[in-house]
Amino acid sequence: MFYEGNPSLGLYVLCEGKAKLTTSAPSGHQRIMNIVGPGTLVERSGFCNGALHAVTCETLEPSQVCLVDRLGYFSLLEKNPTLAIGLLQMVSGETLRVRLPDDRFPFRKSAERLAMLLLDLGKRFGKSGPAGVTLGIRLTREELAELTGSAPETVIRLLSRFKRQRLVETNGSEITLLKPERLEQIARVSA
Repeated sequence: MFYEGNPSLGLYVLCEGKAKLTTSAPSGHQRIMNIVGPGTLVERSGFCNGALHAVTCETLEPSQVCLVDRLGYFSLLEKNPTLAIGLLQMVSGETLRVRLPDDRFPFRKSAERLAMLLLDLGKRFGKSGPAGVTLGIRLTREELAELTGSAPETVIRLLSRFKRQRLVETNGSEITLLKPERLEQIARVSA
């Protein structure tokens, strides 16, 4: 959809599909910051003059994206103050929801972070079935590691442990949550 460091053309809304947001370290390595789904206001920097994208946004499957031209949107907001207030409330609410869990996330153990991530992905993209909740998104072990701030080896070891405990089932990159309630207990250990 767009690349980190390029000029922002407006507001990007993901209407259908899934996308990942990544950022680059000075060493050139990329880190996944978030996975987003339909209805997400992907880029907020479009409100600022001369804004550059803070992240790269790449779709993970066929997707539909709406780009709202910044100047046209400002014109609409000037004519409709109620819409402007609603937008501010929405952005403030999203910022608060994103910041609160992230403030504690780095201080958690790897198992807690992985359990939290799996539960979050299951809640946002999962499909319930007879066996449990199958994540509606396929991520590599490396991508799971980036999202949890862990080493890929740690994620592989933890997924193996979760499988032995019958908490999850894996089939390639497909993950099914067999006992979400037990994963919630693991995620809440230091909450």
